[in-house]
Amino acid sequence: MVTRNDVARLAGTSPAVVSYVINNGPKPVSEAARRRVLAAVEELGYRPNAVARSLRARRTWTIGVIASDSAGGTSPFFGQFTRACEEVAWQRGYSVLLGNSAEDPARAEGYVRRFMEHQVDGLVLMRVPVSTDRAEEMCGRIPVVTIDHTAPPHFSRLAVDDEEGGYQATRHLLEHGHRRIGFVGGPLDITPVELRAAGWRRALREAGAPAGPVAEGELSLEGGYDAAFRLLSATADRPTAVFASIDDQAIGAMRAAADLGLRVPEDVAVVGFDGAREAAYTVPGLTTISQPIDEMARHATETLVAAIEKEGGEPLTKIFSATLVTRGSCGCPEPRLHN
Repeated sequence: MVTRNDVARLAGTSPAVVSYVINNGPKPVSEAARRRVLAAVEELGYRPNAVARSLRARRTWTIGVIASDSAGGTSPFFGQFTRACEEVAWQRGYSVLLGNSAEDPARAEGYVRRFMEHQVDGLVLMRVPVSTDRAEEMCGRIPVVTIDHTAPPHFSRLAVDDEEGGYQATRHLLEHGHRRIGFVGGPLDITPVELRAAGWRRALREAGAPAGPVAEGELSLEGGYDAAFRLLSATADRPTAVFASIDDQAIGAMRAAADLGLRVPEDVAVVGFDGAREAAYTVPGLTTISQPIDEMARHATETLVAAIEKEGGEPLTKIFSATLVTRGSCGCPEPRLHN
């Protein structure tokens, strides 16, 4: 079996220098020596003992990512976000353990406990509640980045400006001349949904438009379909436009409109929220409030890795802006995907 000493002999360095190169520290190594060590590692096929490496460094080179996807793991937002997290983690030398709490607090608590038992180096929590006792236990033991509007004070926190996004979406529909604008949303006790609905209400109030009808449904294609079907089945004062709290619900709403014999956008305009890739491929294309999903995931993972490698540091807070992306579902010109 190839050892570290074999690599050192071939590279013309000490075993300590080989260790510094493989572990990226703790002492600096010249670029020439680094190249020789890496070439020797490749030539000899040396594979460090991961367990011994973890014991020496007091690190497992794993991070946990826990989402809260009530759509059974099919949410475009959570899927794109976790893929981007994994890509950044891999580039930084970390593996990712992934769990989905499915909006179940007991399941969320179980995943947090299990990941800590596996001694992950840090956690990304995507709208996952943590009990006060568990948060206090994590304080000082493991860095945590939350993707949410609320978090314990020692967790770093990232979120998108959901209320402003809901306001933008509704203002755009008002600019198209709509006055009766309905809201299709997930459970209103979920903070991002509540904030998006608050932005919708604020835009209507400022425009002097009547408060539109609300139909609740789960955060999924099926939930959006069912809620929009109820909303658009009304024979009196049916909304001429719908703002949905996520893109999946908006896509479901478009199908509900079709099943009711309504045309999008001629009979009912639709706007979603997320900026999922699928939004560009509906017919017509879905107008949406786009979150910078990849940027948020990169920032979350880089923040977590920095906290791991610095062994702590002050928690950070960052609120990202959302952007209106117009397509045919609201009545705007339909862009071509390919020229």
